[in-house]
Amino acid sequence: MTQSKMQVVYCEDGLLHDPPIEMTLGQVKPYVESPKRLISIKKFIDEHPEFEVKKPNDYSLGPILDVHRKDYIDFLGSIYQEWVDSGLPKDICIGDTFSQRSFVGKLEDETIRKNACNSCGGKMGYYVGDVSTPFVQNTWRAAYSSAQVVLSAAHRLTEAIEARQSSDHNEAVYALCRPPGHHASDHMAAGYCFINNAAVVARFLQNYTLQDMNRAEKPYEFDLEAVRNGPFNKVRVSSGNGTQDIFYDDPSVFYISLHGAPDYPFFTGSAEEAGQGAGKGFNINIPLDPATTTDSIYLENLEGVLNKHSVINFDAQVVIVSMGLDTWFEDPIAGMQGLKDMNTYKKMGALIKTCTGTKHRPVLFVQEGGYTVEKLGHLAGSVLQGYLEQ
Repeated sequence: MTQSKMQVVYCEDGLLHDPPIEMTLGQVKPYVESPKRLISIKKFIDEHPEFEVKKPNDYSLGPILDVHRKDYIDFLGSIYQEWVDSGLPKDICIGDTFSQRSFVGKLEDETIRKNACNSCGGKMGYYVGDVSTPFVQNTWRAAYSSAQVVLSAAHRLTEAIEARQSSDHNEAVYALCRPPGHHASDHMAAGYCFINNAAVVARFLQNYTLQDMNRAEKPYEFDLEAVRNGPFNKVRVSSGNGTQDIFYDDPSVFYISLHGAPDYPFFTGSAEEAGQGAGKGFNINIPLDPATTTDSIYLENLEGVLNKHSVINFDAQVVIVSMGLDTWFEDPIAGMQGLKDMNTYKKMGALIKTCTGTKHRPVLFVQEGGYTVEKLGHLAGSVLQGYLEQ
């Protein structure tokens, strides 16, 4: 059944995170993950009647703390003001010394954290993984908003599922959120990411019934806990090393990632990473060479994994798509040189609708990366239109 319209949850607070610079591969340059990305996608959404924009609600910190450590969330909310109060520059809060294994490998985490929390620089080195993830005055507000957008999208998706009361679930909702989240772990910001939206919403769908969501919901006003028993016990999530880390030993979440390699984050994402403990076999990485991957190679790999026996047998009840769009060949961060056909992105959306491992399941699209600003709206819109048109 073709879905005629798709709900899109969006909040302008996502525009507030706007650092002046970043450092990437030895270059200091304007911050690439800029608010212009959100503006580009929102413009496309507003120009196409098949999308219906909704405002987010607020579900408080409860669902966020189901994934992220409280000390980390406290850090996100306070580090900028601490930085300024320490006499450091107001225009940007950025780390430069990180807690690598050679520094701290024989110490207990409690000792490392205690030492780090004696200074702003130490906190940045403990809770942040790179120099491309700086903070400004409204970073926390934007990150909190981003999470509430995704939680609101999940709530709307759950409402649509219960209203339909059918096993043939073709419902889909798009969380147009920023900053992205898929590189963030439970206690570390990295790769432009602060709160791991996909992980938070996976747990939200597992822990909260529709009635729980209705009770937790309040108008979004940015003020700063939760309940459990959700109907979605088995969730499939795609893409992001932080997401992999969070669910690596969890058999209730099947993680799949297609990504460029070698590339950021450099230390993870290999094909042999299959999960551990109870989660072994529920983690699939498909590293693709950005220099040689073409439209057809990418689509073949996507279709292959979504029709893989292990994915089909998992029988996910909901699909969460971390929608990274930095695969486009012109992308300044991670473009794959052979992905040059915009129609490929429509085919990506279509495959999510039609492949055996994902069809007849509700889908939550969560916006992640993609840095070709002038084309980002068309890239995102093409994936969503490809899904809708099937």
